Amino acid sequence: MDFESLPLSGDVDVFGRRNSIRLEPDLWEALREIDLRKKRTMHDICPNIDKTRGGPRLTSAILIYVVSYCRSAANP
Repeated sequence: MDFESLPLSGDVDVFGRRNSIRLEPDLWEALREIDLRKKRTMHDICPNIDKTRGGPRLTSAILIYVVSYCRSAANP
């Protein structure tokens, strides 16, 4: 078993509420890279993801956000 790829828990602030999410290390890293490019923090970005997510859980919505961001960056 590759322990480096197991999901890691982390907390994000969404409208003053602390939310625990679990993402694979590569997704945490991708989210941090997006934060750096946008010059914002995860705590700034996650409320926007939460507002627009519709039905999926916050963790799933973050995954969709990361994939969408990477796809749009790859196809300007």
